Amino acid sequence: MNTDLLTGGTPIIPPSDFPVVWANPEDAQYHWTRDREHMPDPITPMFDSVAALTASEGRRRTIAVYDEAILSRHDRVINSYDYTRLVPFTGTPEEVEARARRHREKMLAVISRLREIWEKEWLPALEDDWAFWATFDLDAADMASLAAHLEESLARVAHLYEIHYLMGPPMWFAIDEFEICYCDLFPGKTPLDAHRLLQGFDNKTLEIGRALWHLRDLAKTLPPVCQILSEYPANVVLTALEASPEGRSFLTELRSFLATYGRRSSLWDWGYPGWEDDPTPVINNLKHYLTQPDRDLRAELTLAAAEREAAIAQARRELVGYPQPVREWFERLLEAAQTALVLTENHTYYIDFNGFGWMHRLIREFGRRFAAAGRLNAPDDVFYLSLAELREMIADPALDRCDRTAARRAEMAYWAAYPEPSELGTRPAKPVYLYSPDARRMMRYIGGWLAEETTPLAEEGVLRGQAGSPGKARGPARVIRSLVEAHRLQPGDILVTATTAPPWTPLFLTVAAVVTDAGGLLSHGAVVAREYRIPAVVGTRDATTRIRDGQMLEVDGDRGIVRIVG
Repeated sequence: MNTDLLTGGTPIIPPSDFPVVWANPEDAQYHWTRDREHMPDPITPMFDSVAALTASEGRRRTIAVYDEAILSRHDRVINSYDYTRLVPFTGTPEEVEARARRHREKMLAVISRLREIWEKEWLPALEDDWAFWATFDLDAADMASLAAHLEESLARVAHLYEIHYLMGPPMWFAIDEFEICYCDLFPGKTPLDAHRLLQGFDNKTLEIGRALWHLRDLAKTLPPVCQILSEYPANVVLTALEASPEGRSFLTELRSFLATYGRRSSLWDWGYPGWEDDPTPVINNLKHYLTQPDRDLRAELTLAAAEREAAIAQARRELVGYPQPVREWFERLLEAAQTALVLTENHTYYIDFNGFGWMHRLIREFGRRFAAAGRLNAPDDVFYLSLAELREMIADPALDRCDRTAARRAEMAYWAAYPEPSELGTRPAKPVYLYSPDARRMMRYIGGWLAEETTPLAEEGVLRGQAGSPGKARGPARVIRSLVEAHRLQPGDILVTATTAPPWTPLFLTVAAVVTDAGGLLSHGAVVAREYRIPAVVGTRDATTRIRDGQMLEVDGDRGIVRIVG
């Protein structure tokens, strides 16, 4: 039953220079949207094919666990961009209500044990998967062993996705329930006010930021290193550092950083190069940091924690006159939301970036061997093959895919500069997110692919999005579409971009504010902007096209407004 094929829809006419050919003609009757929060760039064929196999399996295992409203997700790649449709649970009003009730009961049971489940179940399982990859010697393995390791790794990736889908719903639920409770108990307060009671807890993203800032502090004690980082282009810094004892000493620390954190790509699509493949983003961040005053990131975290505790104490004083069950409910939700907010960052580290980075490393090893044999032009060309094509190359040592991968690289490069439409197919009369509270919750927090399809009224010189992090800032816009361009950022700039994956967040120590096309209150950029105390407006939809590089902006992170003032 095609439960997402709704009547009364409106066909969407794509731009004439964006040809859409549906392999299955029925697909034109569905609503397909772009998930710009996670996939803002053209998708690599390898990532697409592995995710199609493993993510769907991981998702399938979790649907019944929570009685979720979204039963499945389908993806189609059109002109290199990934488009998604969601299949909601449908039935009689009584059936929908009963499912929603069961979902809520299950969520309440999980969030009451969220920290315990993370520490005793999810984290050990993730660490076991990591150990599987870390203990396998890629260099020493023959092709048969490497091929067998690939098949086992695919099962492990499906397991990572399974944990990802087990973690997501209770995380969003816990934070959403706390926001609702807080705003009900304290009229006039906003969700951003509620998040003051959740701030100041350490997480893996902040840990990486401190580790990178430590490298900056180390560089400042080594004048030759400081000079090289300040004066040399990023692509020759490593070579220049090899030329001096101080440089080699610094390189040891830099390589240790990359060994620990470098499996991440700059994008959610792990088919793109990771930091360990190309450390240019890390080097550019160090260049930026050297131009800034000294700061103690650990002390800043301590200050944020003190402010959190003061806000909690104030809330408790105001709740003294409330009935005991109300105060107990507040405390229960507060603890669950605090845990959930930390997990929103930590699960991306263990799963989406450094976790899936193990798969990137494995597949790149095949690419390295094929390139050495002249069967690919470069090791990274392997990511422009599908999983099925990789298996074919493993099985047939005579296969040469140089031309095929070169053509796909060129095609993706062409479409990368195209402002692809946000939706295709047929727009339904009733958006999917209206089917249930948990679907709406995903839409609110993650943004992008579940966002309401009506376009906000355009206002000359004003962009409206979601208040992602409080505060106000004024500065020149720096429109950055890729971390390759990040060297253009200067202290005090306003970062304007489509979305910010975790590898982007070291830039937050340089900029005055962040503005994104996609995202919601729990998008990665919003969470980290709040911890770094810089304003953020997320989910504007079109900031990167309406704002020109260098324009003066005023960012109001409390109201979700960006003004172009010069």
